[in-house]
Amino acid sequence: MPTLILALSAALLLSYELWRSYAAAREDAERNVSNLIHVMSEQVARTIQSVDVNLQDIAGELAAAPAMPDNDPAFRARLHKRLASMPFVRALFVIDRGGYISHDTDFPSTPRVSLADRDYFRIHQNDPSVGMHIGRPLKSRSRGVWFISLSRGIETADGSFGGIVVAAVEPLYFQSFYQQLWVGGGTVSLFLSPGTLLARSPARDELIGTSFAGVEPFRSLLAMRTSGVDWRKSPIDGVMRIAGYQRLDIVPVIVVVTLSEADVMRSWRSHATVLLVGAAILFTLLAGLEWLSRRSRRREEAARQRLETTQRLEAIGRFAGSIAHDCGNLMRIIRSATVVLRPLVRDRQEAEKLLDEVDTSLDAGRALVNRLLAYARNTEIRLEAADPGELVREILPIARQAAGPGITVATPSAGEAAACRIDRAQFQAAIVNLVLNARDAMPAGGTITIDVRPVEDMDLSGAMSWVDVSVTDDGIGMSEAVRRQAFDPFFTMKGTGEGHGMGLSQTQEFVRQCGGRADIFSQPGEGTTIRLRLPQDRGGEEEMNGAEKVEADV
Repeated sequence: MPTLILALSAALLLSYELWRSYAAAREDAERNVSNLIHVMSEQVARTIQSVDVNLQDIAGELAAAPAMPDNDPAFRARLHKRLASMPFVRALFVIDRGGYISHDTDFPSTPRVSLADRDYFRIHQNDPSVGMHIGRPLKSRSRGVWFISLSRGIETADGSFGGIVVAAVEPLYFQSFYQQLWVGGGTVSLFLSPGTLLARSPARDELIGTSFAGVEPFRSLLAMRTSGVDWRKSPIDGVMRIAGYQRLDIVPVIVVVTLSEADVMRSWRSHATVLLVGAAILFTLLAGLEWLSRRSRRREEAARQRLETTQRLEAIGRFAGSIAHDCGNLMRIIRSATVVLRPLVRDRQEAEKLLDEVDTSLDAGRALVNRLLAYARNTEIRLEAADPGELVREILPIARQAAGPGITVATPSAGEAAACRIDRAQFQAAIVNLVLNARDAMPAGGTITIDVRPVEDMDLSGAMSWVDVSVTDDGIGMSEAVRRQAFDPFFTMKGTGEGHGMGLSQTQEFVRQCGGRADIFSQPGEGTTIRLRLPQDRGGEEEMNGAEKVEADV
């Protein structure tokens, strides 16, 4: 119980630490993403402001010089100077009121095509009051690459529409720029409200211009707050990510920074792995301690039971010795009386017959007294190396005679050799006694099987190699209550005069003195098996094998 309480306490502490460290890891990840989105948003805002300042200056310069010829070299030089100060802008160009490019940093490769159908041109043409406009990603007609248009209208002296100034920013710039700042599996994305992808690092050209208005944070989160952090699976690559988002104040652009959950939680997983490995070691140690504790308790219980059994048997032995001694004295008196009476009744046959029956009863009583005395004295047994199978083969004729007619005695594995240190005479007497018990359990006849086989099995004593000698009958069997008492001295289910209940008790004591144990397996109506488990003697096997070799040499 203390070990179980300790294990439960350790499990609770482990669970708390895992939960605490997990929450702390998520909190750190959210804080890091919030800091990153703040930095990235400021950088994007400064970039857009820088472009807008230049666009306003160019628009003002063109408004002040309405007669400037197209592709004026001096003006184009100033455009190139401005372009050099904005590495994030690929090209600067001016579209006149008719929709054609009048000034371009790509001159002289500028195509002579009308751009009056472009959205960014029509917006300024229809509403000259529109400030800077950020358009949807478009494919350049001159270069065939994606670009994002940042444009401002040109107002003439009379306030009419005089064309637009456009800064073309390639999404590739954002990929190159953010890759210099980024490590790991994170992403930086720019979206045009309400969710059109402008640029992404790492780049996914096939997704540029795609609308993600139906997913978070565009679906609902941005309507509640302009910035925040959200954990969810990315709609682009399907990876679980933590995403920080920020809507810019100056333009309808949303910056989204994400980190892979696998990356931000990697340190926590390492921490959790260490904790779990440590917990596994601790629980293994606790389980080992519990096993050792239970094993110790089982040994103590077995020792206690052996002590109780020994004390009970000693008490019974003393009692049996006292009874045997008194009975022996009484029987000697009775036998002396019969000796005196025989000459007096020599001519009376009936009286002699009665005296013969008395003598027979005295002989049976003497045998019982001898058994009681042997039990009481606990006679020392002579242990020597012997093969139980060989001993069974030697006693087999006597066992078959003891079984009587109508009962077959079978020995399917009696020939398997294995040495044990046993008392040969008492072992064979125990086998015959078990055969007699089996015979009594089969009044209608049947089969008695004597099985001898080596086994490997861990026991409380630590030994692993045994020899099992089993005597099995297919008789009436035993109930659980009878089975529990079968080894008790003087317990018997036989009728008066049919047995004294000492056979199984003496067999158990003999096996115990040999270092083994006796077990009963039985069910009512399914027969009974008495198993004598004796420890193998490896040294005895070598002695037996050596003796056989000597005999063969002789």
